[in-house]
Amino acid sequence: MQNDPFIEAEEQQETSLVYKGFGPRLGAYLLDMLFLVVPIGALNVYNLIYLRSFWLYVLVSLIAMAYKPVLEGLYGATWGKMIVYIKVVAYDGGKINTAQAILRSIFTISQTLFMLPVYYFMFNDSYLLEIENYFEFSSAMSERYPLINVISGVSALITFAEIIALLMDQPYWRAIHDRIAKTYVVESE
Repeated sequence: MQNDPFIEAEEQQETSLVYKGFGPRLGAYLLDMLFLVVPIGALNVYNLIYLRSFWLYVLVSLIAMAYKPVLEGLYGATWGKMIVYIKVVAYDGGKINTAQAILRSIFTISQTLFMLPVYYFMFNDSYLLEIENYFEFSSAMSERYPLINVISGVSALITFAEIIALLMDQPYWRAIHDRIAKTYVVESE
């Protein structure tokens, strides 16, 4: 293993890790989107159009928020990563711990937690609850709660920074969340 300037000398060990870059990680992410975002998104849209239940939104958000840290904590990989034969490991090449699994998802968790109070007020807004058309509802929601757009914009900027960090960290291919959690994404056996 090459000397990594971000790791203390005593943490570095000789391993045969094959670091995985943008392509496999993007493939795993897109597969995870199919497994998680499509059904969760459909349920959220159904909830916004018909049910308008804050508690269903909370349940769906908790499931979405827990998907990646739970699977990576237990198995070292999400379903998408498993399919493309990549996994998450600690800097020493071993299994990640719970804290690392949570830290790898810190941006998603933060966004979800920031959105919860906004959605609480939105789901209790009598003006919004009277709108039956989804597109009118979405437009009115954005106008009445512009913080949603701010949080989404910050999230998009973080995603862009994550991609840049990943592309610039060769041969280790670490995004910002990998550096925070002290993890690599590598080829699985």
